[in-house]
Amino acid sequence: MSGDVLQKIRETNFFKELSPDASAAVAAKAAMRKFAPGEFMMRKGDPADSCFVILEGHLKVVTNDAKGDEIIINKVGPGESIGELALVDERPRSAGVIALEDVEALELTKDAFFELLDQRVDVSLGVMRGFSHRLRFSTTYIEKVIDWSQKTAEGDYSFLEQTQPIKNTAGSDDDKAAQLLSAFYSMVRKVKAREEDLKQTVERLSFEIDQERRKREFEEITGTEFYNKLKQQAKELRQKRMGQS
Repeated sequence: MSGDVLQKIRETNFFKELSPDASAAVAAKAAMRKFAPGEFMMRKGDPADSCFVILEGHLKVVTNDAKGDEIIINKVGPGESIGELALVDERPRSAGVIALEDVEALELTKDAFFELLDQRVDVSLGVMRGFSHRLRFSTTYIEKVIDWSQKTAEGDYSFLEQTQPIKNTAGSDDDKAAQLLSAFYSMVRKVKAREEDLKQTVERLSFEIDQERRKREFEEITGTEFYNKLKQQAKELRQKRMGQS
């Protein structure tokens, strides 16, 4: 592999503390893979036979809701790894991974991955750091879900201004969580819109009911014999006054 690729390998979370010789050893065990925008790197349910270290480009980690609609649960980019968790617990892929743009990644087979862990303490530490970062992000993500859910229950939709479409530069874990949740909480915008429509409908119905009630009360009053007598007396009084004038 070229020196440029070896440098990219040393800039990843897994391998950033490796010496040039060690990086070359990693490269010798790995295969370079390229993915076009929209192409699957892996699909949910696939057997876990390799993991990837991303050198260039960004990908989204997706699953599906009960209706089959896509839900973005994470986004990964240069320096990050994907798929190693399934290698460790030896279970099928828990989510799909799709390229958002042109992606270049290093693929390590299951055997090569565990050989590196056995032979290189520094690589093992890199894997642990990767797991730790993912756990911290999951905590941030869950905290934001709870916070936004509580606000929704209270009718506070101010947090919707924080949501935005997923981008390739998310900043902090908090920003990244907000981006990823924007797709999920787009439904909250619809709830808010329906709530406002319902409020306007209730106000309109209340006005119409009030008007109808007033009309009915007027008709009930003007339809009584007492009202008719008053009306007749008022008429006679006006006629009497007109005769005197």
